[in-house]
Amino acid sequence: MSKDRRIIKKYANRRLYDTETSQSITLTDVRDLIGAGEPVQVVEAKTGKDVTRSVLLQIVADQELLGQPVLSNDFLEAMIRVNSNPMRDLTRSYLERVMLHLESQQQTVDDAWISTLKKAGLEDIGSASLEPFRKFQKKMFSIWSESLSPDLHDPDEDSRST
Repeated sequence: MSKDRRIIKKYANRRLYDTETSQSITLTDVRDLIGAGEPVQVVEAKTGKDVTRSVLLQIVADQELLGQPVLSNDFLEAMIRVNSNPMRDLTRSYLERVMLHLESQQQTVDDAWISTLKKAGLEDIGSASLEPFRKFQKKMFSIWSESLSPDLHDPDEDSRST
């Protein structure tokens, strides 16, 4: 990534401190930063030890346990099996490439919207008019793990996830 990583300090009392904004933040705030494309690095305040990985794993675990799970039990079991397999590094590399590819497709979607607007003779709307759509997308990605409220719950989802 070309951006510098945003430094988050983690204190012994488990508080997180964003050095860029000079304020305390929560794990949810860290998740939202990452969802917005902000690269982060979490370090212990006292020792400077990099604890990014453990914080990221905690965020993923919270999302999976408390939110709308993305990873199936079969996938999690496969990850455990792969971790004890000589193919571990190959699998990690493959999964990283898949996730980067998914993320990179966002620009393709934006370009398709702009192209469609131009073809419809609405080129004056331009990219600035897509900003509300982009904000909506970011919000959707940032809450992907939150539980659906009862009025938005899709009863068919229960049958698809089993």
